[in-house]
Amino acid sequence: MMRLSLSESLRSALVEVWAHKLRSGLTLTGVTLGTAAMVVLMTLMAGVREAVWSGVRGLGFDGVMFVSAQRPQSLLGQKKAFQSRGLALRDSQALASEGESLAAVAAVRLADRVVQAGSVSKRVQVYAVTASYAQVHDRQVQRGRFFHQGDEEAARRVAVLGAELATSLFGHENPVGKTVKVGDVPFQVIGVEERLGNRFANSGWTRREMEGILIPLSAFRAYLSGGQEVNLITVRTDRKDKLAAVKAEIERIIRRSHNRIDDFEVENVADEMLRAEKEIRVILRNWTIVLAAIAGISLLVGGVGIYSVLRISLAERLYEIGLRKAIGASDQAILTQVLAESTSLSLLGAASGVILGLLVTRMASSAFEAGLPPSPAGLAFAFGFAVAVGFFSGLWPARQASRLSPVEAMRG
Repeated sequence: MMRLSLSESLRSALVEVWAHKLRSGLTLTGVTLGTAAMVVLMTLMAGVREAVWSGVRGLGFDGVMFVSAQRPQSLLGQKKAFQSRGLALRDSQALASEGESLAAVAAVRLADRVVQAGSVSKRVQVYAVTASYAQVHDRQVQRGRFFHQGDEEAARRVAVLGAELATSLFGHENPVGKTVKVGDVPFQVIGVEERLGNRFANSGWTRREMEGILIPLSAFRAYLSGGQEVNLITVRTDRKDKLAAVKAEIERIIRRSHNRIDDFEVENVADEMLRAEKEIRVILRNWTIVLAAIAGISLLVGGVGIYSVLRISLAERLYEIGLRKAIGASDQAILTQVLAESTSLSLLGAASGVILGLLVTRMASSAFEAGLPPSPAGLAFAFGFAVAVGFFSGLWPARQASRLSPVEAMRG
């Protein structure tokens, strides 16, 4: 009985593919476009996913809680409100010294002021903060440095500009070392913040901060407006698995400082971020499934093309198949050759589709700050799926061809 090795079957299949260039080319087009679509869509979703997480991390709210002043909710609390001195710098100091679960605590005082650099002026949000603000919100600088505890203790007139404000006041010049006026008070620029978030993830707080200016709270109190009061206290905890307990600890410390008056609110931003992350993960996962399914359908259409071409090709080659079986070719040899032909088509289509998909994603990568690095898993899945479609598209025609009797095949 005549048997063909796998290499001989592949060589014979490639000869058959090359003999019908136009038909094979049209069949390859479907597989190529389907594979390219899957590569592009899966790479895009991986890029969007990375951009979203990068933006979320850049917001600086991971493990963060806000403490803000509010009117007491109970009637008794409203009557006793005068017994509390309100949210003040001393509260942040109490949290820093007593909060066992807190990694960092910062006091924040907000004010609208005109900031001027030369002939350019702009009304912006002034963030008068303690030096630990950078640690609480994981703030980084693209130029210079953030102010430190020594600047805070000495009430130095130093400032860190938000990324947008730096561009508005100085264009593309380096503002570090230059002087800006906050109101009528001169401050030396010592740093420029990195951009916060990105186009996929941002918040009103970070947008205003990028357009604002940060100065030491002590300098604000000394040169612009005195007093102990603050608008916010922001805290950071590393115990993200115990957020409810951390919130209760903050409330206990502040309540004691306020004579048991609940004239404050603790906003569990960290918990909200965790819930938002879970929702985003579900949304991105669902979109990935939907888009992969759409691309998969286009690949299946390519598989239908392979199936149709094989049926036509086998119908034209019935005499050849019958003759081969008559001189001893086994059913397995016929099956292997037909499968090799369909798999060869899908391999060529998958390879060209991966290359086309990579070219398209490279052109689209300019829309993403971090680019669109190809996903090895995505490429492997797209390539493997395309080859599998080709294999299974050829399975039924191959089985039919292998089961033909020599006499029936030679009769046509």
